[in-house]
Amino acid sequence: MIIDALANSEKYESLHKDFKLVFDYIKTHNLAQMECGRHELRGNEVFFNLQEYETKPSQKLEAHKKYIDIQVVITGEEYMGYTNLDKTTIIEAYNSEKDVMFLSGDVDKLKADNKTFLIFYPQDAHMPALGNNQKVRKAIFKILL
Repeated sequence: MIIDALANSEKYESLHKDFKLVFDYIKTHNLAQMECGRHELRGNEVFFNLQEYETKPSQKLEAHKKYIDIQVVITGEEYMGYTNLDKTTIIEAYNSEKDVMFLSGDVDKLKADNKTFLIFYPQDAHMPALGNNQKVRKAIFKILL
């Protein structure tokens, strides 16, 4: 798991062949003005879901196997729970169509706002959208491993 300022994104572009594509897209597009839903950068290999929702005090802990997440809050702020996958227990088996499994476990909370990004690899269980009913707009980029 990586959390850093968007201003430092160039330091992470070499970690995966498609990270530069994602960070360049974030820098050159106004995500606040785009329509919510799925947007493809390169088919099923690199895409993002643009969402608006209200944060909640509790959410499901999740992890993925096929995709890396780069999550960017566009407006509002939220907390994200994080723990390593090996410190969790599966409560809903892996769904390969949706590339998600749900887990239980203790998490550390990280604050995410419009100046940060978070990268979650398959070993990174995460609990997004935590907070007290704050409206958030967020892009969740999915990068095929």
